[in-house]
Amino acid sequence: MQSFFIFYFSLIAFQVLRRKRQRLNIIFSSFFISIIIANILNMIYAALDNVILILILNFFTNFFLCFGPIFILIVNIIILESTVIFPVKRQNRYILLYSLLLLFGMSPFYFLGGVTVEYNAPRFNLLFLVYVISFSAAFAVFPMIYTSLKIYSSFKSKALKKKWFFYILGFLGSVSIAYLVFLNNYIFKPNFRLIVAIYSISVILWGFLMYYGIGFKLKDKTLS
Repeated sequence: MQSFFIFYFSLIAFQVLRRKRQRLNIIFSSFFISIIIANILNMIYAALDNVILILILNFFTNFFLCFGPIFILIVNIIILESTVIFPVKRQNRYILLYSLLLLFGMSPFYFLGGVTVEYNAPRFNLLFLVYVISFSAAFAVFPMIYTSLKIYSSFKSKALKKKWFFYILGFLGSVSIAYLVFLNNYIFKPNFRLIVAIYSISVILWGFLMYYGIGFKLKDKTLS
């Protein structure tokens, strides 16, 4: 299943970059690349039985799952503020600050037993679960929703509004899978794991909606 997800997200990222390697397309594709890296790392540690290696690889798996949404927020900010007001240096500082806060915020939990290994799989305690969801929600997901609604209201064309709505829906659907994966690592029950695995198949829909939603030119003049 994860091999398919990696292939699927790689295909989307390739299609986005193939259109034109402009700044917005590169940033947008980075969301999918971050998810691809997370899935690759997850596949690797799923085949291991060394506790330390599992914890290390799981750390970076969770990091990249939480890291991906910042790129979608950056896309929205650029659309709202333009490339002049939000230059590359400011963009990179924003991404770097987010990544450092996430990196150093997660680290103490791994040192203090916030994540343990049971049956060769990582298990979260409640505090770590709340942290990873709250952090990404507060600094990436909620701001993304807010900026998306502002962009949506600025569109004059109904066709653009419809595509942008699909884009928002696709992003929220993708994030919901990541949050369910985090929740699964806390609940740690076979039945819930099966539910999450089945729901994860919906990533095919969410990824397509995100790609379809920004199929139009991102620098469209209808933004005003």
